Amino acid sequence: MFFTNYTSRKAAELAANPQVCLLFPWHALRRQVIVSGTAERLAGEESAAYFRTRPRASQLGAWASRQSAVLTSRAELDERFEALAARWPVGVAVPAPDFWGGYLVTVASIEFWQGRASRLHDRLRFTRDTTGWTVDRLAP
Repeated sequence: MFFTNYTSRKAAELAANPQVCLLFPWHALRRQVIVSGTAERLAGEESAAYFRTRPRASQLGAWASRQSAVLTSRAELDERFEALAARWPVGVAVPAPDFWGGYLVTVASIEFWQGRASRLHDRLRFTRDTTGWTVDRLAP
């Protein structure tokens, strides 16, 4: 699951093609995990429930940032943030924006990669089908 602005480039690309690939690298450990699947928008209440758990500054930031849009300056973003902080002062709940929400990723495959100095890396791919998971060892 992940959350974003529904007016962002990412959301537009997901609307056109819901296939996703999520990469989690741990360079210091020479490891990574790649999750592939399909992303689907969460229901509004599910997104709002998560929004309420976020820190207040993150909630205001979701309202202030027109994600992926060009800014004329940093001051523009800071001014929007301050205006929203005044609109919803501390102690007043910040509502979830209708242009912000989550996606649920239905996982089709997960690949685990372990790097080796020889470049003969270990790669294991777990693929899900209707009967369960299969595991394949992949060449580096």
